[in-house]
Amino acid sequence: MIGTITASRLNIRAQPSQQGRKLGEYSLGTLIDITGERLGWFEVLYQGQPAFLHADYVDLVEQPSRLIGRVTANLLNVRQQPDSNSAILGTLTAGNRVELLAQLEGWLEVEFNQGNAYVAREYVDLHPREAPQQGVVDANLLHVRSQASRQASSLGQLAAGSRMVIESRLGDWFEIPFGSSRGYVAATYIRTLQEAELLSGPIDENEEEEEDSSLAPAQPADEASRLPPLQRLPISGSSQARKVATTWNRYGGLLSRLSDEKQLDVACAVAVLCVESSGKGFEESNQGRMIIRFENHKLWKFWGRQHADDFHNHFRYKTSQTWKGHQWRATQGEEWHKFHGSQRAEWEVLEFARSIDNEAALKSISMGAPQIMGFHHEQIGYPSAEAMFDAFSNDIEAQIRGFFDFFSRTMVQRLQRQDFSSFAGLYNGSGQKQKYGSWIKQHYDALKQIAPR
Repeated sequence: MIGTITASRLNIRAQPSQQGRKLGEYSLGTLIDITGERLGWFEVLYQGQPAFLHADYVDLVEQPSRLIGRVTANLLNVRQQPDSNSAILGTLTAGNRVELLAQLEGWLEVEFNQGNAYVAREYVDLHPREAPQQGVVDANLLHVRSQASRQASSLGQLAAGSRMVIESRLGDWFEIPFGSSRGYVAATYIRTLQEAELLSGPIDENEEEEEDSSLAPAQPADEASRLPPLQRLPISGSSQARKVATTWNRYGGLLSRLSDEKQLDVACAVAVLCVESSGKGFEESNQGRMIIRFENHKLWKFWGRQHADDFHNHFRYKTSQTWKGHQWRATQGEEWHKFHGSQRAEWEVLEFARSIDNEAALKSISMGAPQIMGFHHEQIGYPSAEAMFDAFSNDIEAQIRGFFDFFSRTMVQRLQRQDFSSFAGLYNGSGQKQKYGSWIKQHYDALKQIAPR
């Protein structure tokens, strides 16, 4: 268990008693690992020895996914299993952020390369995940750094008055989305939205409406935001050619502008959308609802681990190949149902899962034309999976802008090199990257053959 200290200063004692010898103290907001409980006291490890905290001044963190981890070791191995002898999948360096899925004995389960992996608990500091807020630059020119340090390399600069989403605070630094990754800005030069409003005085009605939607990705209102291209393509030829032409005719204008911003060949973006969803964001035959795919193994991560018996009564999948064998049932006595391949069936299982745990269910689906998983909501600027779901459900433009916001720097580099299999390993996961990469290339080639030169 993980707890957070709610007192300004809480004594750490050698015994579970007010008369126990004082060993030290924790300050307000400190996160601690709880190893046991005795008669109103929580047991913890303090300097390698058992110690005790009064339970009245400790709040349990029920969902580890509400925490952010920061690596403290110079180099930290990321392992396939929670075992020091397990295969190493990669490494993290000091200051790297990790997305926490669960806490085990001495290990943390984290998101790594769009999968799950494990790191040793002792080399990661945990911090509460704060609700995103907006900040305004209060300096003539402000560097965005690669790490929370003045010595770190500069990723770019922000001019006075620039606004950004503040995702978290690390000491004297704010972490913000920047380009296709994250960066850090000195907190002393940032005013929060509330502070900015107090200093700037009243704002008019249009400005206030804009402020209310500031945590969602910006949506340009001018002619440049139009979806269709100036030149349409004929829909004929192979299935790939028809698919890329249809997708281009729907969104080619916006796709071209956003691709130019990323210095990408627009054919790459069209090809990926075609592979993910046939270039469609909504399914007309399913009451016009957004296209989704429900992933049982993701629901296991976000809800099932804590409710194993209930999960196994209603959901199952093949544990050796987690993308296979997905079935569900509403009651324990009925037959199991497959649901992939039918949007009506996908929505039935989603609605059932939402009745159990709304946010966990929405984190467990891929959404819209780009098929981005709900648990990536913060990466593309939404405070919750539900906020992302609502935006994507109402606007194809939100889906396409979210698609480009989701691209990491490495994804962009892979597409620029037309290394589609490596890109698919990052976007879809390594399990089927060769298959997805081959499909992307087929659609890319199809568009290059029919597009005007």
